[in-house]
Amino acid sequence: MRTEDLQIYRCPITLNKLRIKNEKIVNNRIKSGILVSDKGIHFEIEEFIPDFTWPKELANIDQTTRESYEKLALEYEKYADIPFQTFNQSNQAVREKIIVKLNLKENFQVLEIGGGDGRGAEYILKYIQSGKLYFQELSKSFLKQAIKRLNKFGDRVEFSIANASYLSFPDNYFDAAHHFGGISTFAEKERCLKELCRVVKPGGKIVIGDEGIGPWLKETQMAKIMINSNPLIGVDVPLSSLPVEARDVNVEWIMQGAYYIIDFVVGEGEPTANYHIKIPSERGGTHWSRYYGNLEGVSDEIKKIAKTAQKKAGMSMHDWLEQAIINEANKAK
Repeated sequence: MRTEDLQIYRCPITLNKLRIKNEKIVNNRIKSGILVSDKGIHFEIEEFIPDFTWPKELANIDQTTRESYEKLALEYEKYADIPFQTFNQSNQAVREKIIVKLNLKENFQVLEIGGGDGRGAEYILKYIQSGKLYFQELSKSFLKQAIKRLNKFGDRVEFSIANASYLSFPDNYFDAAHHFGGISTFAEKERCLKELCRVVKPGGKIVIGDEGIGPWLKETQMAKIMINSNPLIGVDVPLSSLPVEARDVNVEWIMQGAYYIIDFVVGEGEPTANYHIKIPSERGGTHWSRYYGNLEGVSDEIKKIAKTAQKKAGMSMHDWLEQAIINEANKAK
């Protein structure tokens, strides 16, 4: 961890700045120490790597995933290409296709969560020659593999251990964020995606992907065979987990439809529309008045009388009702 990154990292719970104690600094990098939040929560730094894991006791599914990845990390090399070979795809071509969707520029600050052994990160770093990649992974063993792979990029990569659903960064810090190959196992998908929107600037791109066969293929022989081998292939695409800040959402199925990519632009808050356009129909009114302008219910007979009067007046129902109410209100003054 570089000393200047102490000003960037945040407590993943309070999002406030951290202070450090018992630090040991080597060549402007913090080799060891303890980061302390304003709530007194401690996050340790060991061998230059801060550990922001939260909750300290992970949810069952996250803990199980971490443990399985710890075992897999040392042997991952012999498994890494299996998905691509299975679907007759090029690992390089697929990763290039995914990273291009981030619309990266040379000086971008980029976040990769659940980055595994750093294979995808190499493609990101090709595009951000003067930028920086913040690389997070929950498995310490996988992170070690990523550090070996990415050490050649020097200070252009900053590593940390973290749960992707509790990010240790300030709001609107990154130009883009990426994850591929793990979100199906996250215990808090909605929180993770909301957190990504929090830390990426409005207008920035987020690209995620994982196993998840296209719904039109679920009854095919291929789907049944592949789900039998890897149940995660049968997991539904988490579209309902996207936050309200997601704009211009695109979903694409790749690798013969067995994997998906979701990319979207980060917006600010909920989307809005022009609710006050006057609608030139018999009903009339605006989107706003139709939703918020409801009065006490009336009988069917009164509705018929009102419709007859409205048509006779040559007005929309909205305009006729408003005029009738104004007239009656004026009489009551």
